[in-house]
Amino acid sequence: MMTNSRAVYSRASNLLPGGVESNFRHLDPFPFYAARAEGCKIYDIDGNEFMDFLLSQGAILFGHRRREIEEAVAKQLKNGANTAIPTELCVEVAEKVSRYVPSVKLLRFTNSGTEATMHALRTARGFTRKDKIAKPEGGYHGIHDSVLWSIWAPNLRGSERRPKATQFSRGVPKALAKTVVVFPFNDIEATYDILHKEKDNLAAVITEPVLANVGCLVPRDNYLRELQKICNELGILLILDEVITGFRLARGGAQEIFKVKPDLTTFGKALGGGFQMAAFGGRRDVMMELLSSDNNWPPKEWPTGTCHAGTYNAHPVSLAASAAVMKLIADDRVYSHLDKISRMFFPGLQQLMDDRHITAQVASCGSMGHIYFGATDVRTARAALMTGWDTLGMWGMECLVRGMLFGHPKGEKMFVSTSHTREDIEKALEVADCGFSAVRARISGAE
Repeated sequence: MMTNSRAVYSRASNLLPGGVESNFRHLDPFPFYAARAEGCKIYDIDGNEFMDFLLSQGAILFGHRRREIEEAVAKQLKNGANTAIPTELCVEVAEKVSRYVPSVKLLRFTNSGTEATMHALRTARGFTRKDKIAKPEGGYHGIHDSVLWSIWAPNLRGSERRPKATQFSRGVPKALAKTVVVFPFNDIEATYDILHKEKDNLAAVITEPVLANVGCLVPRDNYLRELQKICNELGILLILDEVITGFRLARGGAQEIFKVKPDLTTFGKALGGGFQMAAFGGRRDVMMELLSSDNNWPPKEWPTGTCHAGTYNAHPVSLAASAAVMKLIADDRVYSHLDKISRMFFPGLQQLMDDRHITAQVASCGSMGHIYFGATDVRTARAALMTGWDTLGMWGMECLVRGMLFGHPKGEKMFVSTSHTREDIEKALEVADCGFSAVRARISGAE
């Protein structure tokens, strides 16, 4: 029963559009409202318990209320929340990020993944003095106007091999379509042709190493390394958006796994350990674009540099959490545990569906994964968007009422944390199978 959540939703609907704080949190007929979280569990205001595989959309790597993170935050709060003055803690976290991710020579902190990609793209444009950017179809890079293109739509524009910028949201100026070039992730030949045609106008290519907005679309056939070669050849900056994958897939992020060296990288999610924290960084010469190139007044040219600022940048409380995360991931056992649990969970889901003769692919990379219903080998964003998202939502709701939060109930990727145990995964697979059984019955009934 969710009597209290229903009542809060009634109140919230009078104050918040859809009764929620983010479009991505909406749920029909109403969402459940969280009261607290601990380890791999969430408890709602009605007292219901859910095993959590959403994990704050991937931000929670160590489970909720990890002791070391809580203690670091509490200690910092005793010294004050925010002063908008530099702190040594900022330097300590920056040193760790640069050590773990060698491509990052200089970096700056922001408050969200959206801010990180926005500033990374602005820095790239400032450095190259070019306006256009390229992004993959289906790729999500936050909610600023430059990147709200070709994410998801009933009818994406252009052919699959020659996609065109498709508006994702009202309110984004249509004129910005002229600044966005779209390419098909995992099709290196088409990608080369598109980027080569626009090489003189492109400041940067931005891509997630694993496209997470369309589930868990993993690069095939050395796509990322080939993309890096293309960017190097054409003189285009490569920005790797590791907001989701950074520090989750490996200590050095996805670039460690796929052996790529981007010019700039964006971070978020796991970096903050559940607190608002993100960053962008990379090549020293590119990041120095943030400083003024002319200290004379009046300057010879205007503007003299690329702007990056923010009252809450490098917030000490979030930095304290991040510093704790950086210490925790130094232990190799973190990633060995995540790998062990992931190898039990994601293949386990696939086996259950195979046993029930449900056509589906469980795509995974490290501790993140997704179910593509109705497909067996998804390679492109358009193929991913054509899979059974309604079926995924049906399965998610069947599992939610049984106490499992497998990502967003209406269709979202899943994550595991170090707080998940073998016993947790065994229980999760039992519930997942009940959901598959219900889905199988519904599908059979509709035939």
